[in-house]
Amino acid sequence: MINQPFFTNFLKVSNWFTIGVIILLLIIIGIIRKMSQHKTSFSIRMMVALVLGLALGIAVDLVGSSLGTVYTDFAQGEISAWFGLLGTGFLRFVQMLAVPVVFLSIIDVLTNVATGNIKSLTTKTFTLLLGTTAIAAIIGILMVQVFNLDSISFAGELTPSRVESMAGIASESFPQFFLDLIPNNIFAVMTTNSSIVSVVIIGALFASAIRFLRNKKPEAIKSFDELLQSARVAVNSVLINIIKLMPYGISALVANTIISHGVEIILSMLNFIVALYAAVIIMLLVYVIILILVGVNPIQFYRKAFPTMVLAFSSRSSVGTLPYTISNLDENIGVSGQTANFVATLGSTIGMNGCAGIFPAMLGIMLAYATGVDVNVSFFVLLVTVVTIGSIGIAGVPGTATVAATVTLNGIGLGAFVSEIGAVFGIDPIIDMGRTMLNVTGSMVSAVVVDRWEGKFDMEQFNKPNQTNFEDID
Repeated sequence: MINQPFFTNFLKVSNWFTIGVIILLLIIIGIIRKMSQHKTSFSIRMMVALVLGLALGIAVDLVGSSLGTVYTDFAQGEISAWFGLLGTGFLRFVQMLAVPVVFLSIIDVLTNVATGNIKSLTTKTFTLLLGTTAIAAIIGILMVQVFNLDSISFAGELTPSRVESMAGIASESFPQFFLDLIPNNIFAVMTTNSSIVSVVIIGALFASAIRFLRNKKPEAIKSFDELLQSARVAVNSVLINIIKLMPYGISALVANTIISHGVEIILSMLNFIVALYAAVIIMLLVYVIILILVGVNPIQFYRKAFPTMVLAFSSRSSVGTLPYTISNLDENIGVSGQTANFVATLGSTIGMNGCAGIFPAMLGIMLAYATGVDVNVSFFVLLVTVVTIGSIGIAGVPGTATVAATVTLNGIGLGAFVSEIGAVFGIDPIIDMGRTMLNVTGSMVSAVVVDRWEGKFDMEQFNKPNQTNFEDID
């Protein structure tokens, strides 16, 4: 142990345990790299990275806990910092592209889709996204009953800033919530990925203008139109290069989630965690039924969607996963470019089945029991309705569920109790992985179904072997 500021504060390497764990991470990176050199499929590398990351995180927490203050005061933070360099660094690269991908994709879709198809595409997309969210909310409510979560303790602490933020949302009217989605500064919106709805609105306005000018002033708009198309190609090329690093980043992300929060906190809320993940699994089975109904092989779908699901699980960001979601739908699963861009983009901020469906419904019913609210059929209908409507416009970034839950509690009249649910949010990173995976999977299923309804789904491409080995892409 070297207790000097240079090692503890700057270098973040002050003990042998930290060094040993970093070496283990490097070994994992070496294993994944070797698999890449041997042309192991991208999906298998993703699975290996996920399993090794989980194993490393659990092992570090269990061994580190026996070291006492050396681990809690020094090694834990140091390891988290180094793992964050790789894991969070990779995620930031992906998130960096979210805004340009959304902006350029919405313009591409709305400028090239036939005028008569825009209404049809929008109606079908909203029907799928919001319909599956309502189903997810019902499943969440049922899981509370099955696992007897009405007696769960809400004792816990939230930081003052988080309580203040949640209280502010809870006191906000529904019209004001939607008014805040309308951008008032185009440059501010383009420099953040937390207002994707605003980016969609701006993209739609530009697309409308381009469609109009193509007929009225074609020569004047031609150069700008070509610039946007070239920018989209360039952004997609950058995305592919970043995606190649995904397995390395996932190992660090998953391990760091466990190391930062500890196995003990997971065990303390195990019943709630199991209930939520059970709801996630049931919803994944609901998707199977939906896919079968539209004539799509669910096994093949999950095989091809798996890398995207792993990235969503690890990153905990629907928006951060969005560039890869669109790429996988378009290039690998067989969804047309227009549908992939439109549905996946809206799906990252509307009707998120995990964060804005299952979770707020579970929290709403649990808090209702805890506060003595009369829970009857009318309350269930109200809760599902509020959850479904409230899922519109929730940003798909880490922390989304906090906003969705607060909006729901406000909608059912329990907004004053937002500060009483600290224990649930203490395990938020653990359950957020499953919620985000469900968000992204739901938007991908919706894209497939909408494309089938539109008659554009490429079944031949869908039935081909998985093409997500990005090492072979130029």
